[in-house]
Amino acid sequence: MFLRPVFGNMSQAAKLLLLLMILAIGALLSTGLTFLAASWIWGNDALNSLTANDTHGKLNLLRMMQIISQAGIFILPVLLFAWFTESKPLKYLGFVKPLPLQFIIALLIIPVAGPLINELVQWNESLRLPQALHGLETWMKTSEESANRLTEEFLKAPGWNTLWVNVLMIGILPAIGEELLFRSVLIGFMRKYFKGSFWPVIISSLIFSAIHLQFYGFLPRFVLGVILGYLFVWSGSIWLPILAHFVNNVSVVIISFLYYNHHISSSPETIGQASEWPWVMLSVILTLGLLMVVRNLRSGRSQSFWRNL
Repeated sequence: MFLRPVFGNMSQAAKLLLLLMILAIGALLSTGLTFLAASWIWGNDALNSLTANDTHGKLNLLRMMQIISQAGIFILPVLLFAWFTESKPLKYLGFVKPLPLQFIIALLIIPVAGPLINELVQWNESLRLPQALHGLETWMKTSEESANRLTEEFLKAPGWNTLWVNVLMIGILPAIGEELLFRSVLIGFMRKYFKGSFWPVIISSLIFSAIHLQFYGFLPRFVLGVILGYLFVWSGSIWLPILAHFVNNVSVVIISFLYYNHHISSSPETIGQASEWPWVMLSVILTLGLLMVVRNLRSGRSQSFWRNL
């Protein structure tokens, strides 16, 4: 009786409301905990460093906010939700051991999809809104430039200690938290209402991309979400999208660290330039092929690609 989920008999709509409530509480508690920790570490004037000229203090405060929010808004609420609603919460979230070859594919699929993603980045950045929406376009550009400058400040900070903090903040925590929410839970919800996996993967990827509030990175992030979504539904293991997501994020961290510390001459922007179309098409074919291998390894037999979408 002790292990029986408290809200196991709720309808799916009620469970969705419960999830949203837990996420909101997590956001409020994370914000409060951040300010309490900042006051304890830096004193009562810590919040002033957000607008002061103390760049080092500002970055440290923002790093702490980012780490706490990742754990408090994504990871812990999802774990609590699964514990409250499912008799086997870890299995529900997809914590199933993948096959060795599936594990290797998860490591390789982001580099293989790289030319496709880079081409989509360049294409998405070239999009322009109609003249009637010029004010909205200006606001989006300004917001994204501000976010990009902050990310660059995080990445260019010197020292090995900063590297490990960035690996945790940008690589590990988002990979775990975002995959648990957008793949394990969100796709799990929608698969109860849609036949097959196509629409759950598409809709969860749209939400995954939209929630980052970066219009000029919307399309490549959406395609990345589709890849991660099919890694999850075709393997049954959340470990695969977590690993692929980690590879995607931590590669930027490491390349930036090497560049800003003068170990390599190629900047992250140069490495991420669009590829020639033959390489893009090869990237598409190989990415789809790797996903099909993941699917067929789970099913144990070869099936039509489009019939399994």
